[in-house]
This record gives sequence, C-alpha cells and structure tokens, in this order.
Amino acid sequence: MQYLNIRFIQPQTSVHTQLGRLEAHSTPARLSTENRQARSNKGTTQMSIDIDTYESRHSYGFTNHTDFAREHGSKGFSDLQRSTSSHTQEAWANIDGGGKPGRNPVTELYDNRLTSEIKKQRIIVAEHIPDPKITVHPSEVKGTPDEGDVTVNIDTDAFAKTHFTRGSVETYVKQKADVKRWLTEGRYDKYI
Repeated sequence: MQYLNIRFIQPQTSVHTQLGRLEAHSTPARLSTENRQARSNKGTTQMSIDIDTYESRHSYGFTNHTDFAREHGSKGFSDLQRSTSSHTQEAWANIDGGGKPGRNPVTELYDNRLTSEIKKQRIIVAEHIPDPKITVHPSEVKGTPDEGDVTVNIDTDAFAKTHFTRGSVETYVKQKADVKRWLTEGRYDKYI
C-alpha cells in the first residue's frame, strides 16, 4: 500500500527594529567673575589749631617791621624838623642873651626844660589786650569709597547640542516556505 506524505514548512520572517534615538547634551554654563573688593578709601586728617597772637602782643609793644615802619616812618622826619628848629632857637637865645649881665641862658634853658618836664601831665591809658585769634580746623574724613565690582558673568548656549540617530526596521526571511511530498511504500520512501 502506498502512503502520500506531505510536510509543510511555514515561512519564518524575522524583524529587527532599532528605535530612533535623540541625544541632547546640554553645554554647562561658563562662569567668569570680576572680583574687585570694595574699599573704603577714606582717611582722616589731623585736627589743627592756628593761634594768631599778633594783635595781643602788638598791644603791649611787639610790632612787626611793616607796622613799625607805618607808625614811625613819618615821625622821624617831624622829630628832625622839630629838633632842628628848637636847636636853632636855643642858639639864637644864647647869642642874644649870652652877653647881657645877670643872665645865664644855658642854665635858664635847662631849668625851663626841667620845669616843663615836671609840670607835664602824665596820662596812663589802660586798654584791654585783645584775645588771640584761635582757629580750629577739625578733623575731617576725606576720600571716596570704592564700591568694588563682584560681577559674575554666566555664558550659556541658547540651544543644546543634539544628535538624532534614525530608527531602522530590517526584515529578512529566516526560513523559506516549503512543501515536501513523498510516497511511502512499505519501508521505502519515494520522493516526487
């Protein structure tokens, strides 16, 4: 007796997929700083005191050259004229009265001078001695503070660096379809 043998081999396909991949890498921010520390740049000046004592010293006799020349400059000329005039008068008095009996003009002259000096009215004026002028310059804080500069600069990129790998799909036949037939008769197979 003969038997018909049929063997089916189904096709086998294989699909290999690779997904698309988007890689995005952010660039770190770049920091830079400008560091100038604040400084006060301030200091104090020394206090100083100016004392002008000239007016008070001038009131009891101390005089500088300018004031002395102003006060006594013309007095020398007037004293010279007055003394010249008085010596001339005394000389004429000696000439006129020197030869007269009973007169001694030199003694009379000195007696008259002594008498006039005695009869002079002495006036003492008490004046207030002015106070010295004291000027105080107080200590001052001078300088301009420097506020410094501690600036942080942050540089960034506007967009991240991206790389896109496209996905792929691969299909292939792992096993082809096949139909095999043969006849079996007893112990023997006959392939058609």
